[in-house]
Amino acid sequence: MLLAKNCYAKDNLKIGKTIKLGTLYEYRDIESAQIVDDGEGKHSFVLNFDGTVDIEPKWFNFILQGAISVGGDENHPRILGSMSAAIEHLHIVENTGQILRVRDTRASIHREALNGFIFCVSRVRKKRDAVGLFPNYDDCWYMTASKAHSLGLELSILLRDRITSGRHSGNHIVDPNVSLENLSIYCRHEPVSYLSREIHISDTSDFTIEHFMRKISDMAFVKPPSFSAEKEYRFSFTIVAGEMILMPTVKNVILKAEHLVDWTV
Repeated sequence: MLLAKNCYAKDNLKIGKTIKLGTLYEYRDIESAQIVDDGEGKHSFVLNFDGTVDIEPKWFNFILQGAISVGGDENHPRILGSMSAAIEHLHIVENTGQILRVRDTRASIHREALNGFIFCVSRVRKKRDAVGLFPNYDDCWYMTASKAHSLGLELSILLRDRITSGRHSGNHIVDPNVSLENLSIYCRHEPVSYLSREIHISDTSDFTIEHFMRKISDMAFVKPPSFSAEKEYRFSFTIVAGEMILMPTVKNVILKAEHLVDWTV
């Protein structure tokens, strides 16, 4: 498998020797029609429990973020970013404390990720599979998919160095009033999940409430099915100083990555 980065020739890693990290918010209003997504990092879902379905109370509490709680468990899972939900129809058949049994229940959910830097590529089997994914681009560079973890580490190091050097030079990447003591970059990388707005869960479906909640726990990796042709593999970077998550104050950052040219194929 290969990681393919479609781009303009001038931005090819082999030529420019740089890698650009964008942000979730940038991709909402970027001028390029082929990559813009005004819903980047956020999505509204309608969650349907068809028929009778058993769920753990913690997931019910998670959906409503404590607005309604069953089972007396206040330790429901926490998420980064915002989440709002409304129960459109609720029919509780039974609550044993360990299991909440609902029937024909429907909820609307809106999730939005915190803003952060991302790097997007396509995961393809052959070089030719990347041709035409983004018709307006005239070039592409490739790297073996086995280097994904190493690439994430290298980009994290470069980003951290860029943040600290920017602080010293006045070219700030994050809030200049926040201390950079114990600055860390956390990188998560995986294929993007393409989820429909309408989610159906039943007692026989392979897709469970646990699957759904894991998917939306990090909205940086969720996009609508209309983008599925991109075969996106994404790197997401969370900036942490001490115990505080820092969000970018710029739309993108250019990282000098000359040493990564040798990684290309």
